[in-house]
Amino acid sequence: MRRPATLTAALLSLLILNSCQVAPGTGQNNFNILSSDEEKKMGAEAHPDILKQFGGPYDDPKVQAYVAGIGKRLVGQTEMPKDEFRFTVLNSTIVNAMALPGGYVYVTRGLLTLADEEAELAGVIGHEIGHVTGRHTAQRYSQAMTANVVTTILGAVASAVTGVSGLGNVAQMGAAAYIQGYSRDQESEADSLGIRYMSKGGWNPEYMASFLGKLREQSRLEAILAGRSPDAVDEFNMMASHPRTLDRVKDAAEAIKDKPHQGAVGRDQYLAQIDGMLYGDDPSEGIIRGRTFSHAGLGIRFEAPDGYRLVNGAKDVTAYHPDGSMMRFDMGPEAHGDMTNYLQTQWAKGVRLANIESIDVNGLSAATGTAQINTNKGAMNGRMLAIKDGKAVYRLLFLTPPQVTANHIEGQRRATYSFHRLDDAEKAKIRPLRIKIITVKPGDTVDSLAERLPFEQHKLERFRVLNGLGATEGVKIGQKVKTVI
Repeated sequence: MRRPATLTAALLSLLILNSCQVAPGTGQNNFNILSSDEEKKMGAEAHPDILKQFGGPYDDPKVQAYVAGIGKRLVGQTEMPKDEFRFTVLNSTIVNAMALPGGYVYVTRGLLTLADEEAELAGVIGHEIGHVTGRHTAQRYSQAMTANVVTTILGAVASAVTGVSGLGNVAQMGAAAYIQGYSRDQESEADSLGIRYMSKGGWNPEYMASFLGKLREQSRLEAILAGRSPDAVDEFNMMASHPRTLDRVKDAAEAIKDKPHQGAVGRDQYLAQIDGMLYGDDPSEGIIRGRTFSHAGLGIRFEAPDGYRLVNGAKDVTAYHPDGSMMRFDMGPEAHGDMTNYLQTQWAKGVRLANIESIDVNGLSAATGTAQINTNKGAMNGRMLAIKDGKAVYRLLFLTPPQVTANHIEGQRRATYSFHRLDDAEKAKIRPLRIKIITVKPGDTVDSLAERLPFEQHKLERFRVLNGLGATEGVKIGQKVKTVI
């Protein structure tokens, strides 16, 4: 064992010595096997995948130009002022921002609706630029490649000495856990760099911490809407790709405590830019209103069972129940033969189906069947429904934990027969929601303004999070606030 171990140590030492590079943002030597050109190539190759995954660019040149202008102003304050960066607003409701090596920076329109001031957006973009100037992705990639080298060598050595293969796979899982996502130190470093860039660019650095606090409140609201405890968002998860938002708020606040809180906030100009921006689902991917999903392009509509929360996605629509049950809607390949044949030989091929039945769903040919399906949450009772509409095949999959299946049978039946083609009048009523900036008038209160929101539940919580208002904070006459119309 001594000779292979010595060889491994020698190879690692040589690799590390020859792979230390200075990160422009920090000026520190870090382990990195990628050149700047290689990072740019990685970013360029991954850029189309990011666009595909997050709905493509948001179709509003004004908003795109505004965000790009903030980004370029921030880049001018970095240690890489002449490098080319690309800034994109993604057409996604998810509240997120990200960066790829080579200067590709993204924010979602979901994130733009959550911010209230230009300084908050500058803090977010500055943070993502910090990941690039800190070369964090390159460091993660380099660690991954080194982990692969180590585990390959150790696996070979272990197999040769013990005669048992596969030990390297265990070591590789540990390495994967170590490099999963940015580390807390990297996130905090990106926060510090972002604060530096926004301060030098003329924005008030205090708003880095204020927006991180809004991210936490948004996460708590999403937990409430999903029927979970809002406190669950702060639970530690060893595989989480980011440190907890609450901890990052504290870190960011600590980082700016000795800095003068001066600089622009930019509330009015920011709100003017997002006035009229699309809110929630893009009509091209269908619209969710309460428990109803409608798609004018496909010309269909269905309703999820009571107690379920619908979530729209680029490839499917899912609905979740607090007891662990779920429903998924998507489209399948064109059917060959009748729908019972489709169910057994195309969609559920290899699955042992029972209770197979041919049915009529509001004039459309359909088939349904049941099966026990293994999921990452254990064995679930499944009901599969396939509906044919011309050449299109629509699929609904219901999954329930065995102990609660009986409670969901009627709801599944109602959801099945709620599926129907839209007539012209129904299609005409499908309109997207948009952000509207209004001025608080005499007599307006948080409660009265929240009541106008076009949602069925949790209107007050939604209004407070949308406008960054604390639990007891009110509104003032003349104040500009966001609503949804």
